[in-house]
Amino acid sequence: MRERRRDYEMMFIISPLQSNEEGVAATIERLRQAIANAGGEVTAVDHNAPWGRRKFAYPIYEYAGGEASRRGFTEGFYVLMHFSLASTKVIELERTIKLTDQILRHLITLVEKKAQAAKALAMPVGDEADADDDVGDGDGDDNDEA
Repeated sequence: MRERRRDYEMMFIISPLQSNEEGVAATIERLRQAIANAGGEVTAVDHNAPWGRRKFAYPIYEYAGGEASRRGFTEGFYVLMHFSLASTKVIELERTIKLTDQILRHLITLVEKKAQAAKALAMPVGDEADADDDVGDGDGDDNDEA
């Protein structure tokens, strides 16, 4: 039985120690190969503005390249990747990401294009004003008349 492929979006942060062009390209290529080996396909990779090297809101403490203690990172290289993959293979991809020392943090989200389009079509434009009328006058009773 063939598994259904779903569209995913992954944001990951590469360590600033590896954020030269060769290090970023090697990390992206490693994830591309992991997705391809799992039977998926990378559709887009974005590491240009507004992504790229950015400061963090707070330091991230991670082990870096064989060091005995955790180091506090205050910036990293952000990469946004879109791909399609069978839902059962996402766990294998996350395992690869966790074993990749260059990646400080990652987040994989499911992109549901059909649900967003259906939601937009479900409510006609003229009904938006009627939906706002159901809020009430704020006095707590069910009588919305002024």
